[in-house]
Amino acid sequence: MLGSEMEFKLLARMGLVLLLGLLVGIERGWSLQRKKEGQRTAGIRTFTLIALSGGLWSILSEHVGPWLLGIALIALVLIIMTGYYQHARKTGALGLTTEMAAFITFSIGAAVIKGYIILSVAVTIVMVLILSIKPKLHKWVKTIEPDELYSGILFLLISAVVLPLLPNRGFGPWDALNPFEIWGMVVLIAGISYIGYFSMKYLGREKGILFMSFSGSLVSSIAVTITLSRFAREDKTTDVLITGILIAIFTALARIVIWVLIFNRALLTNVGPALLLMILTTLCLSFWIWWNSEKTKAQKTFPLRNPLQLSTALEFGLILALVMLLSEASKQWFGDPGIYGLSLISGMVDIDSITLSLLQMGGKDLSNTTASNGIILAAISNILIKGVIFAFFAGLRNAWKLLALFAIIIAAGFPALLLF
Repeated sequence: MLGSEMEFKLLARMGLVLLLGLLVGIERGWSLQRKKEGQRTAGIRTFTLIALSGGLWSILSEHVGPWLLGIALIALVLIIMTGYYQHARKTGALGLTTEMAAFITFSIGAAVIKGYIILSVAVTIVMVLILSIKPKLHKWVKTIEPDELYSGILFLLISAVVLPLLPNRGFGPWDALNPFEIWGMVVLIAGISYIGYFSMKYLGREKGILFMSFSGSLVSSIAVTITLSRFAREDKTTDVLITGILIAIFTALARIVIWVLIFNRALLTNVGPALLLMILTTLCLSFWIWWNSEKTKAQKTFPLRNPLQLSTALEFGLILALVMLLSEASKQWFGDPGIYGLSLISGMVDIDSITLSLLQMGGKDLSNTTASNGIILAAISNILIKGVIFAFFAGLRNAWKLLALFAIIIAAGFPALLLF
């Protein structure tokens, strides 16, 4: 019985190998359909057989030894090299895409038998996607400007090289300064700026700003505000930018409600009315500003010369370090009575952290009323700091309308704060 179960398991996996090989073969066959029969290096049948051979040699290697699979892989490489040489000499084509796809397909067949099912399926799907979008990839590469490429390399440097090297622990007074968190915010702002640049370039000015505002604010509404404020410095039409910031505020407030529902529903009665009123007000103002915004056509030339704007991110990194220090000082000097001051200071940078902390303390270390008021004050502080940031980077002349809208949003939450 045990042997029959093993054979059934191997048959099922070989069936998956067959399907994955067919998937790759169909894509290769479709992409090479315009070529004549003799000019096609590999198609549906070849890739299916390559996948099956990877699976079979993997099965045999479990009984003979792992070296057998290595020999089979070397043999496949020799076959691929011979075929590539003959094809290149005959046609003059030097591309290695199909040959590399064959190599990976063999590896996928072997990996399925070894039990890496999800990984194999994921790699197959990604490979087929990359193979199928070749024209779009080539077209996209041709549109990349030198500054965009250099900025992308710099972003990889600060995120993938510098960030992992920084210690993730506190330094300085009260261990309040965490280099990893501070630099992480710098990376986040730079990344959202980069996304915003390409969103506006490929989606158009208005759609790009709205897309970046919503997607970026799911991570950090402050970072979105900084990016849009920098855009406002170079773009005289600010209505769409204001709409983007209002979207970021809506997302941040909605996220607080979600945290309350998940972690401490007992505070919903106290904190819900104020937050819901501010959310509804923000939505109404967003639609009003968008509807009455300047009807400008999407710009063909992008106004920003530097997609990353690392200097702006570094400036805010220094501000973040100061706020982190002041936040810890408020906690150490005043204790629980200083919870409102802590909420106001913490809400300027990281509204999620202070919200989650207050939700955990509500009903335990703090009364529900104190915790709820702290959350609302953090939300108000978060809105206020966005206005300050916009005024600082864009100038008061461009910021007066946004500041007026912020006053309306905050005023909508205050009655509920006083009543509940």
